[in-house]
Amino acid sequence: MNILENLMPFFNHGQKTTKKDKNYTKKTYEVSELFESKDGVGKFGEQLAKKYYGQLGYKFIESNFNKRMGEIDLIFQYSGCYIFCEVKTRTSRMFGEAIESLTAKKMRRILRMIQYYSLLHRIPGDRVRADFIAIQIDSGTATLEHFANIELA
Repeated sequence: MNILENLMPFFNHGQKTTKKDKNYTKKTYEVSELFESKDGVGKFGEQLAKKYYGQLGYKFIESNFNKRMGEIDLIFQYSGCYIFCEVKTRTSRMFGEAIESLTAKKMRRILRMIQYYSLLHRIPGDRVRADFIAIQIDSGTATLEHFANIELA
């Protein structure tokens, strides 16, 4: 049984709200139960992001591409473009919201990883896009904010 099958009982398949424009989408999902471990919450967020991209028709390529210089959480392909997605999930605002975790240092690390992956797989620069998904979980509700085509440099 894969992790997505394990997570399916935690989703209420209907989304509560949706807000969308060209480079920003916000969706709210009902979550019936939360994971208690940090690893569980992170995997939950990545699976929710993967489900979200799947609903948009994106083809999943790889997750957790990891090298010494950093990691890319999710990689998708859509209309000949490779989408590299950083996912941050938070269950508390004690250390700030999920959206606040995308620092300049983190953006530089993501850019280096995208450049490395693109060289390794011979992907032209005009076929690359960087996205950020912030997931904030509060009181059984997961709010997903999708920022498409973010500037890393």
